[in-house]
Amino acid sequence: MNSTPIKPVEEIKKGLFHTPFWLAPETDIFANRAVRFKELAEADHSDWHAYLSLLSALCDAQQAVADRHNLPLPELYQGATVLPTAIQGQVPAAFFSVFQDLLVEAAPHITATAAQETTKLRTLAQIEAEALAQRVLTQEATAADKSAEIWVQAALQIIWTAWAAQLSENHVPPVEERTHCPCCGTEAVGSVVLIKGDLNGFRYMHCPMCNSRWNVLRAKCPTCGDAGNMRLQQVEADSAPDLSPAYAAANAESCKSCHTYRKLYRQDKQQYADAVADDLATLGLDIAVGEAGFERGGANPFLLLD
Repeated sequence: MNSTPIKPVEEIKKGLFHTPFWLAPETDIFANRAVRFKELAEADHSDWHAYLSLLSALCDAQQAVADRHNLPLPELYQGATVLPTAIQGQVPAAFFSVFQDLLVEAAPHITATAAQETTKLRTLAQIEAEALAQRVLTQEATAADKSAEIWVQAALQIIWTAWAAQLSENHVPPVEERTHCPCCGTEAVGSVVLIKGDLNGFRYMHCPMCNSRWNVLRAKCPTCGDAGNMRLQQVEADSAPDLSPAYAAANAESCKSCHTYRKLYRQDKQQYADAVADDLATLGLDIAVGEAGFERGGANPFLLLD
């Protein structure tokens, strides 16, 4: 007679009441982001439309390249991060092949001006491309590197995201510090309040490098942990009818204790809100909160400022 093993009570409780600390990136993350960038571009009637359209094409290229490459996990860490810490500047062995493939994949789908940049980057020797990637990782890129940065960032995202997608929740134990990604150490670009299933209403920070998400209480400042001086700010669509629809879901979570803010996106207001894409469609919110004296927390890899 065959018998079915009885699960431990702790495992049953985990299945019924468990809120995961960490969520792996979805396998089609770049394809979904490409669609979102396209939607945001179509809704934008300014000169910014062209850049959002470029990023849509870039994300489509990221997905195609990610699907073609086998990127096995490196040795996992037991310290502050699970994956290699991005800002330490260790360029992955696969970077050059992924970078070259991305440039070739994107070229037919972008403007002639952008294609000129990809053509120039394809002439880089491997040692030059890896030196460029190291400068980008360590945030030491020069003014001359600026036009290349989004392509380098995109290639690095493909690799770190492929690594993170191979992890399970058991690989990423909860940590006290919630501002930086527990997988790769990159500072969160923002957070998303989810609407799916058992995670409805839970806030997850989003990593712009490996696209991991990790849980943070909504009542606390994700930067300093204070719960008493938080304020949500929003640009009201009624006051500016021409605003992008992305503003309906975007909030600036500002804290008077540490004088920082970080964006939060509510999927109950916009179910396809993406912490990377929607950030670039709601820069008016950054201007308003910045003028009020708050400093932004978390950088967007595709927002290149002088």
